[in-house]
Amino acid sequence: MKLKHLPYSIALAGAVFASQQALAEGPLFWQDNSLSYLYGESFNEGQFDEEQKTQTTFTFEHASGWVWGDMFGFVDYVRADNTQSRGSTFANLEQERKNSFYYMELSPRVSLSWLTGQDLSVGPLKDVYAAFTYEKGNGGPGTENYLYGIGTAWNAPGFAYLNANLYAVKVNNHIFFDHDFKASDKGNGHTYQLTVSGAYPFAIGEQDFVIDGYIDWRAPSKDAGTQTSLGSSIQIKWDAGKALFGEGRKLYVGTEVNMWNNKYGVRPIDGSKDFDQTAVQALVKYHF
Repeated sequence: MKLKHLPYSIALAGAVFASQQALAEGPLFWQDNSLSYLYGESFNEGQFDEEQKTQTTFTFEHASGWVWGDMFGFVDYVRADNTQSRGSTFANLEQERKNSFYYMELSPRVSLSWLTGQDLSVGPLKDVYAAFTYEKGNGGPGTENYLYGIGTAWNAPGFAYLNANLYAVKVNNHIFFDHDFKASDKGNGHTYQLTVSGAYPFAIGEQDFVIDGYIDWRAPSKDAGTQTSLGSSIQIKWDAGKALFGEGRKLYVGTEVNMWNNKYGVRPIDGSKDFDQTAVQALVKYHF
């Protein structure tokens, strides 16, 4: 599952939609792209070494709204002090240890209101979606997962957006090492995941801020040899572009807290405790 951030950006707010009304007659209603720089510490490796390490991340994100639904995707490029281990075979302890790696996700959602021609909104429920995510990375356990399920969008007081997706997960090539210091003969299996994401803008005096992020809860997979895991990334950002240059919703400065309980769903090889993480990062993010 996602190692950092953020299903859907604050650009999903109505201001972005209004700024691109010219697109409303076509299939694309709105879009937003962003580049982020993050630097932080207290990252766990997620395999052998549990030392607290620093990490630099460069992220490209894309979010868009279409007549048929919405789309979110991102690519992380990470430079790290904590070399990310990936077993090269299941038969021995040969490893590929990386201090630079990538992680990406692509998450389209198809509106069932659009698909069926029926308005499925009721009360605070805005819409229901067929939701999909593809996860791929070459750090940590070497993730390649396929997620498919049901998504929802909600009207919640004060929120720019609030989404919840329930997925079935096909786990592929999840490589890790067991308590006996042997490479696992597992790695493929099925499980379930609940993802909740949202953005809450607010102001203090003349200054604008936003809190946004996600929480992923993933059930254990007996076949893949993983345990229950909980991961989240929460960003708290100041609209620096508005304050400094008079151009809002472009340049943000703030912090991100990346938290895990049972990181990657695996245990340290000595079985002593779970892989937990609370990593605080400095953040600069530019929307275009």
